[in-house]
Amino acid sequence: MKLIQWTLFIDMLGYRDINGAINSEAKAKEFISFMEDNKGGLDFSNRPEVKEQYKKDKSFDLYMYYDVQHAFISDSLIITFTPKEVKSLKNNQLKYMHSANALFIILMRLQAVIFNCFSQKGLFLRGGISTKYCYIKDHFVVGEGLISAYKAESSLAIHPRIVFSPEVLEDKQLKNSITKLSDIMYGGHNIIKLDDDGVHYLDYLGYNLSQVDLNVKMVSDQAKINLPMYLYGLELSKLFFQRHSEAIEGKLTELESRKAGLNASEIQKLQKVIDKFIWLKNYHNSTLLNHEKFAEYVVN
Repeated sequence: MKLIQWTLFIDMLGYRDINGAINSEAKAKEFISFMEDNKGGLDFSNRPEVKEQYKKDKSFDLYMYYDVQHAFISDSLIITFTPKEVKSLKNNQLKYMHSANALFIILMRLQAVIFNCFSQKGLFLRGGISTKYCYIKDHFVVGEGLISAYKAESSLAIHPRIVFSPEVLEDKQLKNSITKLSDIMYGGHNIIKLDDDGVHYLDYLGYNLSQVDLNVKMVSDQAKINLPMYLYGLELSKLFFQRHSEAIEGKLTELESRKAGLNASEIQKLQKVIDKFIWLKNYHNSTLLNHEKFAEYVVN
């Protein structure tokens, strides 16, 4: 039996502007180093210590069930968790719970990439997630999963968000397993959020909050055992939200300044880009408004 395959197509908003400004070898090497950091944040396949850590986890050994593959194509990143055939896996309920667990691991790894992009370069991610088949070999990517994830990114995401292709949530067992795992581990902070336009997306800010929310039993239990570690995590979350707020404000200021000297048609075109970051501002603020610890990071 195999677990569910996860395939992501991720696009970096603002990449073309940065790439177009690279006019020297030094700048090129610096940017490639930045992209290598992003790649390293998603795929730990070449790090034996990480695999060893998963082996020690009695609840879920990621690399027992999945091969992790990735490819960069210009400003796009494709990553797929390809399931292995595991003979000992005979429980259908366990299959879906482990598959849901893999999605949480993907989100944990994405957190680092998201932070690196907006804090270092002012870049935000837009993407799609599919559960259909995808195969990656070197820099060649094929399969219906790639097309499904790409269509979700290009036609559903619109705003700087990573959305789910329809087939993901049509699988009721998978959806229920994700919800159940959210209840058990994150106090009901479901990582799948339904937007006003009917699109489901990955709630990375809500997930970040859940890691330091003392109303979540797992978090409060850990805080009692190791308070310094909890306080360290709280500072990391504050830094994440602070930099996120600053990057959004900076992007909106920059885009508004571009209006000077444009004609009506050009302003209308630019406004569509501005609207994407207004959505991001609203997502950021709605996540933080009811949390006193982070209220100072609300975007004006």
